[in-house]
Parts: sequence; C-alpha cells; structure tokens
Amino acid sequence: GVSSLSMARLLILCAAAMASIAEAFMPVAPQGAGLRCRSGVSSLSMAHHPNPKGALKARKNRPRKTRPSDINRKPPTFNPDPISEVRASIPEFQKMDSKADMSSYVKNERNGRVLYLLKTPYVSQ
Repeated sequence: GVSSLSMARLLILCAAAMASIAEAFMPVAPQGAGLRCRSGVSSLSMAHHPNPKGALKARKNRPRKTRPSDINRKPPTFNPDPISEVRASIPEFQKMDSKADMSSYVKNERNGRVLYLLKTPYVSQ
C-alpha cells in the first residue's frame, strides 16, 4: 500500500494546490486603495457624480421622435384643449358705467381696492 509518509506529502500538496486556486479568485486592489477610508466608507464605493433628479432626469430620459410617423405627424384636427375656448369667452373684468344697475353685484373691499362680484355665477350663452 501507500506509506503514511507519502500520504502526508500528498495531503500537503493538495492543500497547497487548493490555496493557490482560491487565491486566483480573490479580488485584486491597487496597493493601499482599499485601505484609505473617509468617514468609515471605502473610497471605492463612493459615487463621483450625483444621479440626476426630478426635471433633469425627465429631460434626459424623455422619449425621442425617432420614427418617421412621429417626426412627420400633423397637428390634430380637433382642439386638444377645449376648456381654453370657454375660458377665453368668459370676461375676467368688465368696465362699468357710473349709471349701471348694481343690484346684481356684491361690493367687496380688500386692501384699498373695491371689487364688485356677481351674486349669481356667470353662465355662458
């Protein structure tokens, strides 16, 4: 059979081979790169550039018009904002004569300004 001395040599040889294989899979860092720490965090894990937030990220990741159907798209035939027409038809201010009938208005004084507000809400025709 195999003598105990050769068995011990074979065991030592196997252990050395396993140690060298395990060393091959260890991460290699430059000399002293991982040793320096700033406030407990290694310099390798700290970000150098901040991530874009909010509007910057939205602008960076906005959809681009790359397809010809997107690039050559015509404006819609309908009004995409129908409420704007209604808002434009309602007068925000109305200049009144000194002889006008004020019974349908409520006087509102605020900060030295006098405003007359309608008692009933405006109804478009």
